[in-house]
Amino acid sequence: MKKALPATHTSMMRYAVLSISLIITTGPAVSSALPLMAKNFPNISLAMIDMIATVQQFTIMIFLLISGSIAKKIGIKPTISIGLIITGVAGIFPVFSQSFVAIFISRLLLGVGIGLFNSLAITVIDLLFTGNDKAQMLGNRSAMEQLGVCILNLVVGLLLLINWHMAFLIYALAFPIMIFFWRYVPEPRVNKESKETHQKINMPVVWLALLLFFLVMCSTAIIVQIPNIIVRGSLGSATTASLIISLNTLAGMAMGFLFGRIYKVVSDMTLPIGTFLMAMGAILIGMGGNLYIVSLGTILCGFSYPLAGTYAFNLLSKIAPQGSETLGNSVLLIGCNLGSFISPIGVRILAKISGNAFIGMFIVLLVVTGGILVFQWASKHVSKMKKV
Repeated sequence: MKKALPATHTSMMRYAVLSISLIITTGPAVSSALPLMAKNFPNISLAMIDMIATVQQFTIMIFLLISGSIAKKIGIKPTISIGLIITGVAGIFPVFSQSFVAIFISRLLLGVGIGLFNSLAITVIDLLFTGNDKAQMLGNRSAMEQLGVCILNLVVGLLLLINWHMAFLIYALAFPIMIFFWRYVPEPRVNKESKETHQKINMPVVWLALLLFFLVMCSTAIIVQIPNIIVRGSLGSATTASLIISLNTLAGMAMGFLFGRIYKVVSDMTLPIGTFLMAMGAILIGMGGNLYIVSLGTILCGFSYPLAGTYAFNLLSKIAPQGSETLGNSVLLIGCNLGSFISPIGVRILAKISGNAFIGMFIVLLVVTGGILVFQWASKHVSKMKKV
C-alpha cells in the first residue's frame, strides 16, 4: 500500500499554491477594452483612459512593502485570502459602474488586493518547499503568471463581444482561487525567532532588485517595441506582431515549467546563461530587417527572463537576512514593477546613448553577464581560501 504524501507535498496543495499566480500580472489584461471605454467617456482624456490598465501598479508597490507586516499579525494564509477577495470585488466593480472616477478608484483598490498577496505567493513557496523542489515550484509559479495572462487576454477578447464592461469580469477568477487556496494550503510554519525578528534588507538583496529592475525593463521594452519594429519596418502586420508577442509569452511559460530541470543541471550558471540569452535576443532584434530574425530574438528573450528572474527569487532565501524573506521578496518585486513602469524612459535613454535601444541592451546585458561570472568566480575563490 502506498504511503500518503505529507500535506505539504500533495498535488492539490501544489496546484492551490500556484493558482494564486494566475491573477498576479493581469492588471493590464483589460487594455483591449480601453478604446471602447474611451468612446463611452468622451470627456475623459485618452491618457487618463490608458491609466486604467496601469494605475494599479502604484498601490501594488505600496502594499508590497506592508503585506509582510500584515501577514505577521494575522497570518500569511488570511492575508493572501483577503488580498484575493479585494482583487475580486474591486476587479469586477467596473462591470456594474458607469462612473469613470469610481472605476479609477476601483483599479487602485485592485492594486491593494494584488499587492497584499504578490510577494506572499513567493514566500509561501519559500516556506513550504526546499531544494530542487522549491526551484521547480518557483519556475512553475513564473509559468502560471504567463498562463494567466494568455488565458485572460483570450477571455477578455470574447467578453468584449458583449460590451467593454464585461471585460472586467475576468477578475471574478479571484474568488474560486481564494476558495481553492484556503481549502488546500496550510498556514506556513514560521519559527518563533523569525516572527520576532524585525525584517530588514541587505546589499545583496538590493543588488538583486537592481538586476531584476533592468531585466524587467528590457523584457517589457521588447513586448512594447515589437509592434513598432514589425509594422513600421514593414516586416508584417499588427496581427503578425501580436502572434510574435504570444510566442514570447509561450516561450516564457515553457521555460518556467522547465526551470527546475535546468537549474538541477547548470546550478549557479543559470543566472549568467539567462542574461546572456537575453543579450543574444536583444542583438537579433536590434539587427532587424528580417521577420524571422526578429521573431527568433523575441522568443529568445521570452525564454531568458524566467530563467534569470526565477533564479533571482530562488537565490533570495540564501542571501536575505534570516526571517526577512517576505520583505526581501517585496523589494525584488518592487524592482520588477519599477522596471516595467520606467521601461519607456529606459528605452529612450539607451537609444540616445547607443543609437539603437536594442544594441544598447545587448552591450549592457553582456557587461552584466561578465560581472555575474566574475562575482561568482571571486566568491568561490574566497570560499576556497577560507577553507585552506
